[in-house]
Amino acid sequence: MSRWLRPYLCQGVRTLERTGEQDICHDDHTWLKIVQTVLRMPCEALTEILGEALSSASIRAFHGCRVGDAGVYFREGILRNDPAVLAARLRMLLDEEESLAYHRSKVEELLADQELFERDKGRVYLTADDKGLVESAGHYLLYGGEWFMCMLGFPGHEALRKRGVPTMLQLDLPLSAATTHERTQLAKVLLQEWARIKVNRPDWVPDLDFTFTLHQDVPAEWLIGHYHPTEIADVHHQYVKRRTPDPSCPHCQEGNP
Repeated sequence: MSRWLRPYLCQGVRTLERTGEQDICHDDHTWLKIVQTVLRMPCEALTEILGEALSSASIRAFHGCRVGDAGVYFREGILRNDPAVLAARLRMLLDEEESLAYHRSKVEELLADQELFERDKGRVYLTADDKGLVESAGHYLLYGGEWFMCMLGFPGHEALRKRGVPTMLQLDLPLSAATTHERTQLAKVLLQEWARIKVNRPDWVPDLDFTFTLHQDVPAEWLIGHYHPTEIADVHHQYVKRRTPDPSCPHCQEGNP
């Protein structure tokens, strides 16, 4: 990072190193003001330049889901949210789960709710840090996503947890697939962290709370591996820790990544 920034600096990095430790949260925008003190141009302009430069890079990203066999993603990729496909799965779920029998008579009424039906239509969500998906957004791993949760409400939680295995997909995301705005926001995060490291010389790395919203399918060739978290915080039930009885699936049992 320092090497890339060198042409844009009006002062050396040692200027930041001599600042002295700052009692500033890692994600506080004040770090950008500190960066500005050593720049030849406005920080906002630099973030746009860095954001554009990031379009030729890639980043390790993650997708949390619940599935019986992760192999389907390594064959088909991660497909965009398709309400028609999800509706067919919902009907199948209601047919197979006696605990949800009371929903069968009103399934068409639920699907007629356009706001619910088209929720996140055509999108795929990826994060830059898997820790958040385990500790603060575990519903993707525990319940398979928000679409089914919204359709079934709390009474459907137990049934959703019975199907599939919590699965974390790992992929290398080409940042050319991200939006210009997302790359610029990521550039800000990188500059903030660069300044924090130079000034405070910390011995820890913060969680990266950053989400990418893709309006395209994720090709299978972007995927590099997967794993099954053994314990997940359930944010919808007072953060109770739910353990995964069998953290494996046919894909990993066959020795695949």
